[in-house]
Amino acid sequence: MPELLLLVGDATKARNDNHERLPVAFRAVGWQVRVADHDHLEIRAGTLCLDETPLQSFDLIWPLGFGRLITWLDRMQMLSSLPARQFVVSPGALVWLHGKHRWHSLMPETHISSNPRRLHEVVTSGGDWVLKPPAGSYGRDVRIVKNGAIGPEDVQAHLRASGDGYLMAQRFLPGVADGEQRTLVAGSRIIATYTRLPGDGPTSNLAAGGRPAKGTLSERQRAVVEPLAGELADLGAGFAAIDLVGEQLMEVNVANPGGLGTLAELESGDHAAAVVTAILRWQAGR
Repeated sequence: MPELLLLVGDATKARNDNHERLPVAFRAVGWQVRVADHDHLEIRAGTLCLDETPLQSFDLIWPLGFGRLITWLDRMQMLSSLPARQFVVSPGALVWLHGKHRWHSLMPETHISSNPRRLHEVVTSGGDWVLKPPAGSYGRDVRIVKNGAIGPEDVQAHLRASGDGYLMAQRFLPGVADGEQRTLVAGSRIIATYTRLPGDGPTSNLAAGGRPAKGTLSERQRAVVEPLAGELADLGAGFAAIDLVGEQLMEVNVANPGGLGTLAELESGDHAAAVVTAILRWQAGR
């Protein structure tokens, strides 16, 4: 019987229920599933193991989420010793593909900097802008700057509050008022789409007060999502969420994208089975 290793963090802090839905879906098609903490990885006399089990013995490995930041780099280096085809989402995909850095050609005008003076120049150059941490999640530390109404000291304070790292300045899209389309893709296939409507805050992220609604992709949106889903699969991301406002990309999430639980509530069905089917077909062809 094939076996999946699902690496997860503290379930009490999880923002979605992927760690519950996905094991059920894999077991339903005859797989064994072992769920373990990211930090149980170790090297024993040159062999990468989970506790005492060599990782080579698992048919598939799926790091679900990033785990603890302090052990992140060590774990990515250890996991990178295994073939990429052994992963649903490879270490390389987790490092290089998640978030807002890579896909600028599909996004609104975007600038990323750790220099508050440069960021202030951008957001006061005309029009409305969004300031947000490029590696952030759950809609945290997002600020809309209307018509350059922000001082350099405010940009500095926002940078400091976000951890003194990098900030992204991105053209504000008025179309966000009509919602953001989240599409789950697996093994290069589109699984389902729903809409995330903005709440009282500056973001439509559900963790920050956004509201879910049923949604579909237009033909022009599908023309963005389909090739991107194929590229993600080719680069080692067998499961991802692609977020659009209109026909412009907002973000790609390959770490642990939410949506399966939301779709189940909106459509009274579980798409986890379709995700697993698509992943196994993709894996068989690699």
